[in-house]
Amino acid sequence: MREWIGRSVVDVAWLPKLQMDTAARLAHSSTAIEGNPLTLPDVQAMARGEEIGASAQAQNEVLNYLAVLRWIWSRKAQESLIKEPDLLRLHRMVTRKTLQEEHTGNYKTQLNRVVDGRGHLIYTPPAPEQARPLTQALLAWVNCAETRTLHPILVGAIAHHRLVSLHPFADGNGRTARALGTWLLYTRGFDTHHLFALDEFFWADRPLYYQKIQQARDLDDDLSFWLEYVAQGVVETLRRTKDRIASLQVSARAPRIVLTQRQEDVLRFLRDQGRVRAADMGKAFKFSRARLGQVINPLVDAGLVLREGRTRATSYRLA
Repeated sequence: MREWIGRSVVDVAWLPKLQMDTAARLAHSSTAIEGNPLTLPDVQAMARGEEIGASAQAQNEVLNYLAVLRWIWSRKAQESLIKEPDLLRLHRMVTRKTLQEEHTGNYKTQLNRVVDGRGHLIYTPPAPEQARPLTQALLAWVNCAETRTLHPILVGAIAHHRLVSLHPFADGNGRTARALGTWLLYTRGFDTHHLFALDEFFWADRPLYYQKIQQARDLDDDLSFWLEYVAQGVVETLRRTKDRIASLQVSARAPRIVLTQRQEDVLRFLRDQGRVRAADMGKAFKFSRARLGQVINPLVDAGLVLREGRTRATSYRLA
């Protein structure tokens, strides 16, 4: 599936739109796991630069994660060494304006605890004085020659679990660990054109996600079940990505165009209905004649949709 995605989207016209949507899905799911109340449409609006009515804390968490993804994706895939200053910068970006300044990008100075939804203690991370040496040891493992021979999914999953278990920061450990996992998939060659939103799999069953993390701790850091769980998430995420690309059925030879959500909906509608009269299209989407033209004319100009007939007899179908 990963190879199919790579072949299908190298030149597709709607790649930038899907990339922006993937970033929004990652930002929504990773922050929602930690309790952020914003919905996916809220986050998608923020990714487009639109204003929404929400608390500054909630918005900053999302904006921070979007910035983290842009930063990760702007780096060269060959930059696979992740050094301590890189990780601290990652944490600083994740927690900007959401955590006291002295704690952003710095190791914790007090013991922290992991509790469940009822406030019951489920895990006590290493003490503050162990945070830096243990994190340095993790990065040394990530960067060593032997680890470079391992599959990127294994490296990302192990680093994710290890960092969230070290809990080396006062807050933002989960978001930083998931961002690190995404970063490692990217730098180790498993990026699929920034269309891979694995955190959605974790968010879809958040109790199971936490259960799998704790299960490995209870098994004296035997990560077997955790690795199987993450691998399952990779397969399901790839399948969803492939299905979305396939559902559009757009030729890779089409000129480059960034699709709006409405234009995606129109392409799927034409795929399912075949030839559709302009009047019926307007009724289906509650478009005025002018609005229909705004949505569909760029698709016609790009060669994605064929217009047949004139005036009231006009109809449309996929090219």
